[in-house]
Amino acid sequence: MHAAALAYFRETARRGSVRKAASQLNVAASALNRQILKLEAEFGTPLFERQASGMKLTAAGELLLRHVTATFHDFDRVRIAIDDLREARSGHVTISAVDSLLIDFVPRAIDRFRTAFPAVVFTVLAVAPQEVPDQLIDGRADIGFTFVGQIDKGTELLAEIKAPLGVIMPFDHPLAAKASISFDEAKAYPFLAQAGPLPRSADIDPDFAAFRAGLVPRLTSNSIQMLKRSIRLGMGIAFFTRLGFLEELELGELVWRPFASQAINRGRIGLLTASERTLSAPAKQFARQLCDDIARTSWS
Repeated sequence: MHAAALAYFRETARRGSVRKAASQLNVAASALNRQILKLEAEFGTPLFERQASGMKLTAAGELLLRHVTATFHDFDRVRIAIDDLREARSGHVTISAVDSLLIDFVPRAIDRFRTAFPAVVFTVLAVAPQEVPDQLIDGRADIGFTFVGQIDKGTELLAEIKAPLGVIMPFDHPLAAKASISFDEAKAYPFLAQAGPLPRSADIDPDFAAFRAGLVPRLTSNSIQMLKRSIRLGMGIAFFTRLGFLEELELGELVWRPFASQAINRGRIGLLTASERTLSAPAKQFARQLCDDIARTSWS
């Protein structure tokens, strides 16, 4: 069945009249009526009751109208998606994110995206977790990743991924054999700290906050790369989400274990945009890919 015939059928159902539908579509009433008759012949049953007051759908016509409405709706969605693909061929996307996402997760996502959209360019900024919503709201960033607590007014959560703080350590560390680690067990070993405030996920567990406040770091740095190397050298353990250590975990060079705390394990990192601003076509397309990447993550 041709799209034109379905469009004629839908408009006739809307108007309740072949003449009115033909006038709206700017076609001859006789041509429109022929298309409806062809549809009825194809289905082998009337789609309309021809009454003096106009055209009334039969039960079969009602069923076809539901299908046609859904079909045209899906077609419009596909057309919009295709338009987005065409418009996203070039442009600029700015991402603000907590540093751990920029070590591995975001570079991998950009690398996949550039296969289909090689002309899109990116600016990627590492910022403190609490700064991400402000950068989205004032337009300094299109897309942001930060720890999810209460969603800031003016931002919209598109997707989230499990991101509890756990213990990062060498593969041969004594704690690596444990399935989960208590705070008392962790404090028995030298500790390496990332400079700056704790992520919001730490706020939901007062026991973790008290435990962390009582530790004296052997080393403090604002560089995850510095801390990675120090962990691999056996200088101590550190508390991070696994997202900044994907490659080392895959290679078995480092091990991540969760804390034995239900509260701290509720931590999430969210993919955010500004709720009052429309994303550019490339930013919208990249956000869709990120949502798909998060959905495919086995521990999301």
